[in-house]
Amino acid sequence: MNVKTKQNRAVSSNGSPASLQTVDLFLKDSGKKKLTESQVAIILDALANSDDAEVVVRFPAVLAICARRGMPLNSQTLFSRYWETSPKRQNLEKLLLISAALFKRTGIEPPANLNKIVAFLEPKYGNLASGDEIQLSSGMCISTRALRNSLQIFPADNFKTHHRPPEGRPARTADLDVFLNRLFSPKQKELVLKKRDGKAFTKTEREYYSRIVRKKLEAIVSEEVSGLARGLIYK
Repeated sequence: MNVKTKQNRAVSSNGSPASLQTVDLFLKDSGKKKLTESQVAIILDALANSDDAEVVVRFPAVLAICARRGMPLNSQTLFSRYWETSPKRQNLEKLLLISAALFKRTGIEPPANLNKIVAFLEPKYGNLASGDEIQLSSGMCISTRALRNSLQIFPADNFKTHHRPPEGRPARTADLDVFLNRLFSPKQKELVLKKRDGKAFTKTEREYYSRIVRKKLEAIVSEEVSGLARGLIYK
């Protein structure tokens, strides 16, 4: 069964436990699936226009998976099938906009191009995330809290897998502490570990991490810097 067929089936029944199971199966097993931009657009469209609120709230979770797998969003692929005034397109736009705001709040990396896309939507809809819920074209209201919670359902197995230590190895070792202490101040070390563990940042922490800590990490993983370090150590 292909992704399109599975996803359409997932949103076909009102409040059906089977529909949620299908969507959640995709979320849990997403690392094994190779998706194209068109398939991602179909999935997002199906979620945004489902008549089951429990399915709709998985929308940010799918976006987070796209980010984890390095899949950028393509606005042409997302919107080309609809007129600008289409209710279905408006549902997509609203959920993209509020998802971007939730990523900022939780510190989860958004998929590439999402922020560019929502920059054009903000004048149209304003700050949707400031309210407790958003209303879709069908009249159904979706809780912003439920949307945010969808990002917490699968974090350990999906969104943050690249932060998990190898199996059988403790989350923190004495060596890790020693090396982090050599490279980072106590506050910077704290943020490194929070980011690794998928914990949410405050606005101040997020800005400091982006401005200082992330740049240090980029330098550490630089092949040129690593090569230089190895050469000097064994010279």
